[in-house]
Amino acid sequence: MQDYIKMSYESEKLAATLKAAREKKGLSQRALSAHAGVPQSHISKIESGAVNLTVSSLTAIANALDLELALVPRKAAPAVRTITRSVNDVPKATPEARKEITRLAKQLEHIQSLKIDSPVFENLQRQFREMRQFENLIRNTDTLRSIREALKAVENAGGVAALQEASKQMNSFRNALAHGIADEERTRLPRPAYRLDGDNDE
Repeated sequence: MQDYIKMSYESEKLAATLKAAREKKGLSQRALSAHAGVPQSHISKIESGAVNLTVSSLTAIANALDLELALVPRKAAPAVRTITRSVNDVPKATPEARKEITRLAKQLEHIQSLKIDSPVFENLQRQFREMRQFENLIRNTDTLRSIREALKAVENAGGVAALQEASKQMNSFRNALAHGIADEERTRLPRPAYRLDGDNDE
């Protein structure tokens, strides 16, 4: 028997929360579908409250949105809500950074439609999701534009080599953000990209 959460008032709030999280990450329903392995049509019905929300779908969508599901004791709920609000109050990404991230997400979505079977692309998608966890630290968007330009070459003669170049840049940028190095000088990557291996020589 399929497990599901009926579309009560509470589950409608849950669906609205999932939609807000998707939009905050700049993901289309189609892109979320690709990340979560849930049909886009089903995601649309979930967000509009037209279908029962299965626990398996909820888990897959939450994971794709970097959300954690947990059963919290009722007495601890106020503390959890306070912590959640404090996390939501952290500085937001700049408009320029959000714009570049959205463009990059669309570029990755387009490449996925080309059905390039390569572990490099899967790794790049993972790096992108991880990088977005630090998007509020991004002040310099040159690297994002550089990665996007590298991805444009995939359709031409670049292929897997272009994906590898983009992945190297994404990895270095993600690591810099993760270590709190968000100022322009420290996050700017040398060009051409193949010199990235020498970044640690400073």
